[in-house]
Amino acid sequence: MLSRYKDSYVSYVIFYMGYYALFSLFGSVMSVYLTGIGMADWEMSLILSAAGMFSFFVTPVTGYINDRAKSQRAVLAVLLLAIGGLALLYARCRGLAALFVLNGLTMALINSVTPVCERIAGESRYRYGLLRVWGTIGYAAGAQAAGLAVEKLPGWGLFALTAGACGVCLLGLYGVGVGSAARPQSGGQATGEKPRLSALLESPRFFLFLGAAFLFAGCSGVNINYAPVLLNRLGIPTGAVGTVLFLSTLTEIPLILFSHKFMDRFSGRALMGAAFCLAIGQYLAYGMAGEAWVVVAVMVLVKAVASTLYMMLSLKMVRCLVPPGLTTTGLGVVASVNNLAAIAMQNAGGWATGRWGMGAMYLGMAALCGAGLALTCFLKAEREETVFG
Repeated sequence: MLSRYKDSYVSYVIFYMGYYALFSLFGSVMSVYLTGIGMADWEMSLILSAAGMFSFFVTPVTGYINDRAKSQRAVLAVLLLAIGGLALLYARCRGLAALFVLNGLTMALINSVTPVCERIAGESRYRYGLLRVWGTIGYAAGAQAAGLAVEKLPGWGLFALTAGACGVCLLGLYGVGVGSAARPQSGGQATGEKPRLSALLESPRFFLFLGAAFLFAGCSGVNINYAPVLLNRLGIPTGAVGTVLFLSTLTEIPLILFSHKFMDRFSGRALMGAAFCLAIGQYLAYGMAGEAWVVVAVMVLVKAVASTLYMMLSLKMVRCLVPPGLTTTGLGVVASVNNLAAIAMQNAGGWATGRWGMGAMYLGMAALCGAGLALTCFLKAEREETVFG
């Protein structure tokens, strides 16, 4: 049975459901949890921005370690065990400084696992969409469970569920094919030959993509944290907020399942432009609409689609712009830029919300995404890779 479980589809299902469930359990309604224990808007923004500050340094390092480690499975297991332990410790803290440090460390480790998950899905013998769709289902279930946990369970309940999801992910990790790509990148080096780390600096187009990624990811990170608060302030209870996030995540499923139909067919420039257009429309709706049903409808239909398209595009662009053998490192650099954007945007968003209100903050984010859309016009991949087929 153990031999059949190794590299089986079931093991991937368990791994992706467990990982994305723990991601959403810890992060999807954290803003609501923090305001619920008495944190002001600026304190909440400061605590949540710690994720970007810590991840900026941690994610590229863990990505490089994963590219070089003899046992990538052991590295992932250590990360997941640490996440579970930190989540349980988080439940016992109420001080601003302690929550800042623990949120930063926990999210840094969670973000360190994400690039590896994407690389595994892109290199597995199974099609990308058939694996990542289970991550979407896990995230949706985690978001619903997180909303109910904050509303119905004691304070520690949310973090106990997070630790449990880490255990599920570890069970899946035992079976998945880590570091044994069935679909190697074209143009790779000879067996055992590793490209220089400095090769990342030799692609100007990669830096152009990082600039566009900074704007998109920064605004998206603020939206992830403020969307539950926006729904709360429109009169929607916390349990129903989890349901809205659950439904919005389910809209990812067709996008992921049919990713092989369009992700390799369209250029990175066209896909990035589409992601920015979706983000602009979403933020304009949040900033201008005063009715809860309008915000809920846009959130269900657009929020997860835009962020998922960007996530898949990041994998595509790294595979096309970064030398083979540095995929995880390249994804780590993208994640680090995302985190740097989160640091700047999260604190700026908290300040703007306190000064002018949440509607003005969202309109400002729409303007920033407009600048990112203009930058995308110059984006072009240096080579084409089949990633999603």
